[in-house]
Amino acid sequence: MSILSYQEKHDKYEKIFSPEKYMGFWNALTLDKEKSDLEVSSGQRTMRFSIRSINDFISLICRRRQNIKFHDLGCGPSVVNMLSAAAFPQITSVEGSDFLSSNLDYLKISINSEGKQGYNYTKIIEFINSMNEQRGHLNLNNYFIPLKDKCLPENFVKYDMSLEDIFCGRKMQWGTYDVVVSTMFLTDAVPSKGHYRNVLRTVNRMLKLGGTFCLLDFLNQSFWTPCIKGMQKLSAVPINLQFLEKSLPATGFEIEEMRVIHHEENKFCNGDKVACVRATKAKDL
Repeated sequence: MSILSYQEKHDKYEKIFSPEKYMGFWNALTLDKEKSDLEVSSGQRTMRFSIRSINDFISLICRRRQNIKFHDLGCGPSVVNMLSAAAFPQITSVEGSDFLSSNLDYLKISINSEGKQGYNYTKIIEFINSMNEQRGHLNLNNYFIPLKDKCLPENFVKYDMSLEDIFCGRKMQWGTYDVVVSTMFLTDAVPSKGHYRNVLRTVNRMLKLGGTFCLLDFLNQSFWTPCIKGMQKLSAVPINLQFLEKSLPATGFEIEEMRVIHHEENKFCNGDKVACVRATKAKDL
């Protein structure tokens, strides 16, 4: 399916956001002047792609459930899933774990170095706070979980962390989440396919029986160059559909939906195909 037909199919999900809120989100992602217009356009298209893909799954889940406890397993500020959570009233609890930034206080400190970081965090924080005012029952200030020293950006490339390290600072409430979401993330965060499966096992432990795991990840990726933290090339795990088809059932999941989407933006990877997966926790491990 082409990206154009995919966008047409899911335009209805975009209507969840009013034009003012939606454009406010993109304005919040304005990069500093030193960044090229091409990079601005690239980042916005990637964010738009992720929002549409994930909201397809989330809207389906929200039609079936209420009082959803939502966990974002991601990297960066993850405003994509913050925005999704703010759009669906059925989501009443939002938590997240993050490799590259720890909390909104960290983002506020980063304002002083926004020229190096890339994103204008002032606008992002203003936008998140405005969404928070409209969704008082979501405490987005506690969204990010503090990281241990070994998880700081300068140590990130060592790849010696476990999921327990990422979730430090708060005792994980295993088996309590209705939805866990990971977008464009896991192939960059783990050093091997074995570690990738370990992440899937950890997600299984996080979810309630019958809970949903929504996964977007690049296929056959060979490298990724994050622009926000200014890192050099990072190795990535080159996964394919066959790997996911075997690994998800082996880690207690039943695949409900799996498709390949052609991503228009291939600037950061060696291909343009993304696996889009919705899986249900079928059993405890």
